[in-house]
Amino acid sequence: MTVEKTIAVPGKPAGIAVSRDGTRAYVSQPDSQQIAIVDTAKREVVGEVKVGGGPLGIAVHPSGSPVYVADWYSHRLLLVDPESRKVVGDFETGQSPSGVAVSADGNVVVTADRDSNQISFFAAKTGEVIARVVAGERPFGVAFSPDGTRVYAANVGSDSVSVVDARGHFVLRTVPVGSHPYDAVETTGKVFVTDQYGGTLTVFDAESGERIGQLDCCDYPEGIASGSDGRFVYVANWFANTLLKLDAGSLEVVGSVDVPDGPRAFGAFVRAAPTAAAK
Repeated sequence: MTVEKTIAVPGKPAGIAVSRDGTRAYVSQPDSQQIAIVDTAKREVVGEVKVGGGPLGIAVHPSGSPVYVADWYSHRLLLVDPESRKVVGDFETGQSPSGVAVSADGNVVVTADRDSNQISFFAAKTGEVIARVVAGERPFGVAFSPDGTRVYAANVGSDSVSVVDARGHFVLRTVPVGSHPYDAVETTGKVFVTDQYGGTLTVFDAESGERIGQLDCCDYPEGIASGSDGRFVYVANWFANTLLKLDAGSLEVVGSVDVPDGPRAFGAFVRAAPTAAAK
């Protein structure tokens, strides 16, 4: 929990996706209308891709390509080839797509279509729409459960999380959380939700939806992710300018590191470090 290097990325970076092998990080830059490609071994920006519009949520296919970028203004999910550094396709989403998630097997891509109050399921290879599922009001962050059977959508407008069956494409339950939830992650049988305006983390049981606790530990929490072994949860606090480390079992804060102004980390921002061979 120490800062090893700070890398300059213009355009008010918001979304981030680290490749499965940990060698690349892709960062959306809404104000610059582009994404940055970061070499995590060299710890430097090695390329930028102009995508136009308003890139926000971002995810990378388990194979390493393509990179999926939610364009808030064109209402599309852009496909970026990280090698050619070009937009090579797009999927039609609902209005104002925000969060993006890819299933572990790489077959399905999901977007949270905020202003359509829905989430969209796509076939990753073809872009075919598998389903559109009505969520709560203004779904923003979206994430798969570790086993791939559920999708969680944080409904910023209705202070709830929609738990969606990822195979049957219907809402299993709607769980009340704190004020203006931003994103969610499941680990160790629990779901952790960042309540942005509430300054809290809501924790509920992944199977039953019953609340386990609401932790008053944050200051405008936004991005959230679990570590590679699932034991810890990491939270970016936008107002406090910190990254918190939380023990998923005891629900206690076990670490904190100061970072520069306005951390967001919207997406899969925690991965195992690259191996020597990958470097």
